[in-house]
Amino acid sequence: MGFLEWLSHETSLHSLLTHGTRDIYIILLSRFLRMYAYGGAALVLGIFLYTAGNSGPQIGAFMSMTLLGDAAISYVLTMISDKIGRRRVLRIGSLLMTLAGTVFASTRNYYLLLFAAIFGVISPGAHEVGPFRAVEESTLAQLTPIEARTDVYAWFAVTSTIGMSLGLCVSGWITYVLRTYFEWDWKEGHMYPFIFAIYAVVGVVKFCLTFLLSDRCEANYDRQTEMDVAEREASAPLMGGGDRRTSYSTPRKVTETVRRIGGTVHTKLTPESRTILIKLCCLFALNSFASGMLPVTLMSWYANWRYRWFLTNRVGYTMAAVWLVASIANLFSASVARRLGLIRAMVFTHLPTAIFLAFIPLASTWWLMAMLLLASSAFGSMDQAPRSAFVAAVFLPSERTAVMGTLNLVRTLAAAGGPLVTGYFHEKKMWTAVFFLSAVLKISYDVGLLVMFVNTKLPETQRRPRDITVTDVDVGILLSESLTPPEAYERVDDEEEGGYMYERGYGKDQGKWNYEHIEEL
Repeated sequence: MGFLEWLSHETSLHSLLTHGTRDIYIILLSRFLRMYAYGGAALVLGIFLYTAGNSGPQIGAFMSMTLLGDAAISYVLTMISDKIGRRRVLRIGSLLMTLAGTVFASTRNYYLLLFAAIFGVISPGAHEVGPFRAVEESTLAQLTPIEARTDVYAWFAVTSTIGMSLGLCVSGWITYVLRTYFEWDWKEGHMYPFIFAIYAVVGVVKFCLTFLLSDRCEANYDRQTEMDVAEREASAPLMGGGDRRTSYSTPRKVTETVRRIGGTVHTKLTPESRTILIKLCCLFALNSFASGMLPVTLMSWYANWRYRWFLTNRVGYTMAAVWLVASIANLFSASVARRLGLIRAMVFTHLPTAIFLAFIPLASTWWLMAMLLLASSAFGSMDQAPRSAFVAAVFLPSERTAVMGTLNLVRTLAAAGGPLVTGYFHEKKMWTAVFFLSAVLKISYDVGLLVMFVNTKLPETQRRPRDITVTDVDVGILLSESLTPPEAYERVDDEEEGGYMYERGYGKDQGKWNYEHIEEL
């Protein structure tokens, strides 16, 4: 195997090119543009609020209220996305993003900005907000075969970090140009509305991109197609030649199919899924609260404050380099997960982040702090792809969108408390306590993951010759010659029986299942 071929497989590029579709590429492009806008706005948001005359607690409260508003809107839109259409929800989110960017580019009034931040979509920390992530991750899980899911999620994370890196770099360069060549004073805050105007334009572009997505992205697309095929196969053995061609498409059967499809849209969690969801909510909330204490916005504010208002463009370049390193690390996250398993990959790549984070306030020079940030970032983002793959695999397909929306809500709500704590410690000149507390919480999250989920069984591995857990084999290599393909055993809720049945049989048992199913009907 040549070096380029090896690199293609290790970075998951080969898998992306093999299984990628137009819809997948559009989703990746959409996330890249969104995170570009988030990164650019995050660099200047804290400084923009400071130049508008707001104190540390006011800035912390502003960011917390912003996250709470984003959480509420995101949760509502995510919960109804499978019913009203995922593409429609993405369009609504894009318009809210444009609304927020327009208001921030037009005024410095604290309450108007707070209103736009709560009821619009704006990222106070260069991290994911709005309904986009949950809907897109659920859609990618539907569009991607199980053997390529971790690889596609790795590139989903890569587009995020590259977008943030470019946004931070461009935003820093714009502030440099406006200050150097147009002689705009950063303390007056006149240069920052231009950044928010770009944010609004990106929302418009994202709105247009949603019209290029096909109906394959909708929640009921695969369900409707597979039910129609299964119905034809089940009817075939009992029908004559002419009837076999037309019976399944009669109005009565079409109506019945639509009724059954509508009934499956409503999400019902199994007891096992509910238990797993509660555990994940507790752990993700812990980690998000720790991350919310030190988002990019507050890190930029901290760097400017500590080094006597260091030039914003240099902070932007440094943070851009941090996220670029994170992008390179993300390319190999799927490869690491294939070797360690999903949970171990999540823990062992995330744990060093907390250690490096704790030493940042002890750095004596700017360059030493930058090196610690680079080291922390290199490991900190590698858990994104295995985490998304684990969530997609541990829940049933019909549960994914609602579960991911719930986890996104929990993460955002927990992160909302972080800026309040940071604002309080800033007033007390106790930044070291912020970094130390964040590191301790992140370590607790990693230990909790390892203890609670190291032997969790995946639903997609049920009905197999042996039980398989996430520590035995990565989701990306579940398919092998000795294992039955999981798509042959997709489970749906059977209300009449009160349990579960499988939509399709497989191999030699398929015909037997079809006849038995017809007799039951």
